[in-house]
This record gives sequence, C-alpha cells and structure tokens, in this order.
Amino acid sequence: MVVTEATDDGTLQQPCEQVIFDPQRGKLVVDFRAVARRPIKFLRLIGPFLTAHHPLCSHFGGHTISVRHRTYCVGCLFNTLSFFSAFGFFLLLWMVNPLLAQRSYLFYGGIGAVIISLLISATGLTSNMKIKILAKFLLGAGFAAITVSILVAGDDILLNIDGKILFILLMYLPVMTIMNAKRMWEIENACKDCEHKMRWSRCPGFKDIICKTIVEGFVKRNDT
Repeated sequence: MVVTEATDDGTLQQPCEQVIFDPQRGKLVVDFRAVARRPIKFLRLIGPFLTAHHPLCSHFGGHTISVRHRTYCVGCLFNTLSFFSAFGFFLLLWMVNPLLAQRSYLFYGGIGAVIISLLISATGLTSNMKIKILAKFLLGAGFAAITVSILVAGDDILLNIDGKILFILLMYLPVMTIMNAKRMWEIENACKDCEHKMRWSRCPGFKDIICKTIVEGFVKRNDT
C-alpha cells in the first residue's frame, strides 16, 4: 500500500514528495551501491533523460520528439539516422562503381552540407521543427560523406585504416564537443531563469524521474 501524507492545504503527497518537499531535508544523493546492485533498473528509470538529453518540460518541447512513447533528442536522433543512412548509401555507391561516389564530391559536398547546417542553427531558424530536422539531416549526411571520402582514400578502405579512423575522430570529436557545450550552456541558462532555479527535485522536467529513483531506493536524502 502506498502511504500518502496530507499537506497544509489538504492535498496528498506521494512518499517521494514527502522527501522532496521536506524543508528539513539535506541534499539528495545517489546511492551507488543500490545502483551497482540493480544497474538495469536504474537505467530504465532514468531512460527518458538519457534519450531526450533535455529536461522533460514545455520549455524544451521544441528540442525533443516522441516516438512510440519514448522521448528523443531531435538533434541526436536525426543526426544518427541521417549519418548511418547516408554512410551506407555512399559506401554502397563507391563499392558498386567508384565513379558514382568520387572522393572530391563527397568531401567538399559534405563540408558544404555541414556548413549549411551550422548556419541554419546559428541564424535561429531551427525554432521551426521541420527546419531543425532538415538541418540535422544535413549535418549527419555531411559528416557521412566526409567520412566515406576519407575511408576510400587510396581506393582501398583498409589502406592505412588506423590513420584514417584517427583523422575522422580528430575531425568529428571537436565539432561534437562544441555543439554539446553549446547545448549545455543553453539548457543551463534556461534553467537558471526558470522559477525552480535548477532545483532538479522540484523541476517538472526531472521530478517524475527523481521520484521514481527515490521510491526504488537509488536516491536518498543526506541529512548529515
């Protein structure tokens, strides 16, 4: 049986809310031993945030999309889909006939697609969901074209494969780091301006997830 407790205004609180809204409590901390004992359960509980990458509130509604009852980050979802789709397509073209996927066209075309995508994001046009998805498709497909152009250098994918992979990583990781830093900066600024002031246990975008982890014993109060 779930025990509830009445507040001063007569409403009922669930057990997790009794912890969250207790004015005498200390910080909420993760019980890593509990996580180690049931890691799959813990990952399932925080799964919505792992796939959405944004607080699940109305302010960030334009940054997420729901597919089959699961919320995903628009950028990550469509970047990933477009990258692997375009990668497979361009590589297949090259394997069928290298003339159909010439390295120079792939490389410079990919750079052009990436630049267009970044310019669309910089101008704020991505506030429109359709334009945002288009920009992410261009970014993923552009990186895929560049990646294939590097891999097929020398007309042999396996030729100096270690060096090719290293070059791809050195090119890809800095761009992704900058984009992720920009996203975190935007989230932090938005959350600082929110009425909850980054108090995640009371933020409607995190509260449900935190409540579930409290009920399951993964998060506890630390009153010391």
